[in-house]
Amino acid sequence: MDTKTYLGQISRLNFRIKNKMEEINQLRDMACSISVSPKEVNVQSSGEPDKMGSLVSKIADAEAELADSVERSLQKKKEIVQQIEMIPNTNQYRILYERYVLCKDWNVISVEMGCTFRNAMSIHGRALQEFEKYFGSYYL
Repeated sequence: MDTKTYLGQISRLNFRIKNKMEEINQLRDMACSISVSPKEVNVQSSGEPDKMGSLVSKIADAEAELADSVERSLQKKKEIVQQIEMIPNTNQYRILYERYVLCKDWNVISVEMGCTFRNAMSIHGRALQEFEKYFGSYYL
């Protein structure tokens, strides 16, 4: 895994959490829309006998996965933030933190830092090299 991928884990985990939350909301919407028609009460079929129970079980499983993803995300974020905070150069630290922890756009970062886009990219390149020098053996 390269340095950008390693640092990008925070963003990926955040997307995973967001997707799992959307999945849970869809399952809840489905559960709210289940209705039993009078025909289904009297007629036995080979279909799923307990649609509501099945959905509730899926919701519970998805919520457990969500809790696990949140816990992993918090641990990974804490680990990466602690590593970034060890970068001695303030501009390099700031670029890594704003890009990979706060997930800011490059244009926003360069404006907030008062530098050109090209200069921000140059600082980023040096910051990645510095980060890899300190922590590359951990994830490479």
